[in-house]
Amino acid sequence: MSKGLRWLIASMVFIAVISYMQITVGWQNVLAQWQQLSITQLLLITALTFISYYLRAYRSYYYFGKALNHPFSLYVRINFLHNALNNFLPMRLGEASFPLFMKQTFNYSILRASSGLLLIRLMDLHWLLLLLSLLAALQINTLFWLLTLGWVILPFIVWHIFPFLLLKLPKKLQQKVQLLSLEGPIEEFNKERNKERKEEHNAALFLAKVYCQTACIWLIKLAALVFIFSAFIELDGFKAIFAVVSADLSSVLPIHGLAGSGTFEAAILAALLPFGLQPERILVAAVNLHIYVLAVTLLSIPIALCIKAKPQIHKNEIQT
Repeated sequence: MSKGLRWLIASMVFIAVISYMQITVGWQNVLAQWQQLSITQLLLITALTFISYYLRAYRSYYYFGKALNHPFSLYVRINFLHNALNNFLPMRLGEASFPLFMKQTFNYSILRASSGLLLIRLMDLHWLLLLLSLLAALQINTLFWLLTLGWVILPFIVWHIFPFLLLKLPKKLQQKVQLLSLEGPIEEFNKERNKERKEEHNAALFLAKVYCQTACIWLIKLAALVFIFSAFIELDGFKAIFAVVSADLSSVLPIHGLAGSGTFEAAILAALLPFGLQPERILVAAVNLHIYVLAVTLLSIPIALCIKAKPQIHKNEIQT
């Protein structure tokens, strides 16, 4: 799909969502719901959201730059801007900004930065799906415990059988996958970590720490979003978490409007309609949650731009 067509579809979806809300509910009624939240509550929830943003920046710093003594502040800048572009640009176009920022700031090759970002995104996806299966096991059917167990052991299985699976791929694809794995920072950074504690040498332990950071990031972020969402619609904790996680997972879909419009709200509707809730109530709460996410994202942009982007090239970096 061409970029022009992507932007056209995204713009049409965005206009359709705005128009539909005005016709069915009315934007005045939607925005009036914010009176249920006090300024103190908003400030506390926003602070909690920003903590998750900073932890996300630290995860990137830990994965890509800690062993090379990169300034952490530059990772805050990169991650805040990357998150903003992701939230506002359609069709996941914002993802491409991360490797470009890493290339500009640290002279990372596009492939190295992209491979690391892909691994981090897979961790995000795995943790969210693990959380959903755990919620399903607790609330719906104990058979979901088998699915939860499957999600838990899946990374260990992949870790051990990856070399075998690689040999089964066609040679051209093997070369591409090997290049992608070699371009990741782990192997090269291990040379730097030889100066540190021995446990830091272990790639599996390194990835486990990154995964634990991922879990902390999402726990804090979901806590803030669930609190906001629950202020607009009365739900128990399970339903609220289920709706919020579904909205986040909608970002992986290939088609959505500007700023994620359309699929964000549709995912929450799909998650809550089976529980017999009124569609209008769900939609108003979903739109207000989306407004909150975009508003906090806008607040993060000036913070990022206040951090000067000074290129940092480490002596061990691969020149491209």
